[in-house]
Amino acid sequence: MSVTSEYTAEAIAAHNTRTDLWVTIHGKVYNITEYVRDHPGGADVLIDVAGTDATAAYEEVGHSDDADEILHSYLMGTLKGAVEFSKPKAVKVIAQGPPATKATKPRSAFSTVLVSGSLGGAVLYYLFANKIPMAEGLTKASQAVVNSGFDMRLFQGGISTGGFSSGFIAATLLSTAIGGIFGKRLSKLLQIDSGFAKFPSHVKSHPVQQPNPHLISGFLEPKEYKSLPLVQKDELAQNVYRFTFQLPGRQDVIGLPIGQHVAIKATIDGQAVSRSYTPTSNNLDLGRLELVIKCYPDGLLTGKYLANLQVGDKVQFRGPKGAMKYYNGLCKKIGMIAGGTGITPMYQLIRAICENDTDLTEVSLIYANRTQEDILLRQELEAFARDYPQNLKLWYMLDHPPKNWAYGKGYVTPSVMAARLPKPSPDTKVMLCGPPGMVNASKKGLVSLGYQSSGAVSKMTDQIFSF
Repeated sequence: MSVTSEYTAEAIAAHNTRTDLWVTIHGKVYNITEYVRDHPGGADVLIDVAGTDATAAYEEVGHSDDADEILHSYLMGTLKGAVEFSKPKAVKVIAQGPPATKATKPRSAFSTVLVSGSLGGAVLYYLFANKIPMAEGLTKASQAVVNSGFDMRLFQGGISTGGFSSGFIAATLLSTAIGGIFGKRLSKLLQIDSGFAKFPSHVKSHPVQQPNPHLISGFLEPKEYKSLPLVQKDELAQNVYRFTFQLPGRQDVIGLPIGQHVAIKATIDGQAVSRSYTPTSNNLDLGRLELVIKCYPDGLLTGKYLANLQVGDKVQFRGPKGAMKYYNGLCKKIGMIAGGTGITPMYQLIRAICENDTDLTEVSLIYANRTQEDILLRQELEAFARDYPQNLKLWYMLDHPPKNWAYGKGYVTPSVMAARLPKPSPDTKVMLCGPPGMVNASKKGLVSLGYQSSGAVSKMTDQIFSF
């Protein structure tokens, strides 16, 4: 149907069921019937606005560029007599500041840093204990600053003129220099010997934090699609494949922060279609991008395109995308509920946490499937649970378990959540990914257990986050 077609509000209102669902957004008409099953917020959210102008609801929730692209693929035409939508203006509240206090004469920046600071106190103690005159100690420190290339005129100007900013900077640098001179000998004076010097394998300590490799920019571009060739395709289960794509250079990285995803675009039956997927690879996997995807026979992108990919075919990628950008320290405990291929973003986080020796986050995963054969990445998950028991606790749920099954059976109920997930707290989050029905039921169950309810579109600050 031509996108230049024009429809009346009455004509659109007739398409108001789950199997025939049209909406109007910003004066454009969309037939989103085929998208009802895939909507991350669940079918009920779409059914509630079926046959109506859904602009206000769409704007209130907030949507990503990916959502806009997906919506565009269902464009039918325009609404006759459409009126431009105006967002309600936000009311700005200005907080009353504390009353001004009478200014007092600032102390010397040097004396403030040196005397009240812990480093300054240690230095004074060292000078006193070793009977080194103050002038001699400061002379050595000042000379060290000069030798390092620092202009002493800045220090002198900051102190003599009373300029706090320059004086504070200078005093800080001088204190650092003093620490460099006396630190080594002072550490010997205060050193405590201990025989506890090594940790057993996979027991994490608190080493110095290194730069996060997952924040490095790489191949992906957030606004531009770029092509990669498929170099390997493995069937992991019925209609489930691991796709391996080759980056341009053998040492190249994807450039994808943990918790984010990529968009894939293809032209199918004459229309552009895009969907988002979370790679199971990350920036530690040089030269490649890996995806685990279930290809539904009736899926527009998966069934008609991805399932038929052959080695050598090129696929268009864009990213990174998504509301989650995991970092060490986001929270102390993470509960996870995954269903089917919803395990991929969970696996991405689990990998990053277990492979980082400084990350002590505790993860509890409930992974639901129909049968044992449907469990994806099982070998990898169980290896992490075995090697990093302080980081990962794993629990499977199956609709049809085999005999002598050691895990759970049936749905992920509130009682299962209470037994297998951490209790609600300010330092705890639960992350969800799977079929919309399972995700919506899990949200309700978590709220009944005391977790804070979240909106249709998740934010990193939510206690319950849906990928």
